[in-house]
Amino acid sequence: MRVIRLITRLGVGGIALLVLVSSWTGCAKPTQIPQIEAEPNIPKKDSPSTLGSLWDPENGRAFMFEDRRAGRIGDIVVVQIVEQHRGSKKANTKADREANLSAGASGGFLGLGSLTQKFAEYFDIKASTSNDFEGEGSTSREDTLTGTIAANVLEVFPNGDLRIRGKREVTVNSEKQTMTIKGIVRRIDLDTENMVLSSKVADAEISYTGLGVVDDVQRPGWATRIFNWITPF
Repeated sequence: MRVIRLITRLGVGGIALLVLVSSWTGCAKPTQIPQIEAEPNIPKKDSPSTLGSLWDPENGRAFMFEDRRAGRIGDIVVVQIVEQHRGSKKANTKADREANLSAGASGGFLGLGSLTQKFAEYFDIKASTSNDFEGEGSTSREDTLTGTIAANVLEVFPNGDLRIRGKREVTVNSEKQTMTIKGIVRRIDLDTENMVLSSKVADAEISYTGLGVVDDVQRPGWATRIFNWITPF
């Protein structure tokens, strides 16, 4: 009864307004939740103890003279990145080639005497060729990258080597800088602070990229890129 009375009081205009509001509410888009990249799950895996061994991997860190260097999955290794690469190449090439050819007919050709003498001058052939080539080219490149990044141990090889991976992101004034490193480290190369130089990382993959206003300015516009792709010159 209350619903009927409410409809009667609202009238046709009120009912239309309610229908419009309900339709607008149903068409509203849900709030989008930004997707967050999931970090890799690093399982904690210990090496099984050897039968008859005095070393217990579970209680190995409880000894007074323990080895605190990273050696388990999930441990942290600090990589000090010091990369300096210089390369140059210069080449000079010079080649010369010259050839001469001369041929003719003498007056006594085939014993014809004066007959061939008249045509001898028409059969005088001379040719010469010359080829010179000289080329020069040079190239040089210099790269420098320094920094420090922490990496997790992802895998421990039977010989004790460690597979590591690390990522670091820094955002300043809407400029996002990302540094990543992957590679294999010998445990013997770690110091007491679990630090290692990047020059001692095998199969190293080091990247340092930026995303933001500065990166956009350094890139040519899409029209310029299309023109450079189309033009043959």
